[in-house]
Amino acid sequence: MNFRFIALSLCMAVTAAVASAQGLNKGTSSETNKHEIRLAVSDGLTLTTVDVFGMGLADAVMGSKRSDEKSSMVYGLGYRYAINRFRVGADLGFAQSSSKLAFAGEKTPSVKERELNFLVLPTAEFVYYKRGLVELYGGASAGVNMIRHKESALTEAGKSQVQKASLSTNFAYQVNPIALRLGNERIGGFLEAGLGHKGFLTAGVSLKF
Repeated sequence: MNFRFIALSLCMAVTAAVASAQGLNKGTSSETNKHEIRLAVSDGLTLTTVDVFGMGLADAVMGSKRSDEKSSMVYGLGYRYAINRFRVGADLGFAQSSSKLAFAGEKTPSVKERELNFLVLPTAEFVYYKRGLVELYGGASAGVNMIRHKESALTEAGKSQVQKASLSTNFAYQVNPIALRLGNERIGGFLEAGLGHKGFLTAGVSLKF
């Protein structure tokens, strides 16, 4: 599904919800809603690029080839606690990818690889503009990416090549200097632009309480 379509749909849905809920939340003060839960989806393009680049180097050395490479977007859940203009919290992210591997001398793939990525990113944000329903902010995250790698045989020859499932941990980060939230003190939608393991664009729904 096209990521831009998802982001646009989320923003339209949230804008409609905000308009209908405005009358119910006029007396709500930002001082009382310090907690925030976020549901988000990111393009995941940079996470895929990092994985492909690393595997590409290994393939060049071993003479192997990959095909049918597929990857999901990064689905996330986040929490924030507001301290005046600052917000602190963490984001959790999940993504998966798969590919087929043909070793040197093979004409068809003999092994299928699957990887699950689980991101844990402590996060800090700063709100540099807020007026009415519009809020502009920036943020940075640093944490870990836990990767579970699993292989399965596609042919008889592949059975001898399959490696055991493994779990590794790598450094992960995300920097979003430009971010926009549209909404009241209860519900809103947000769009973030930056660079890191989640990708270039992140869109989602924000719930404050």
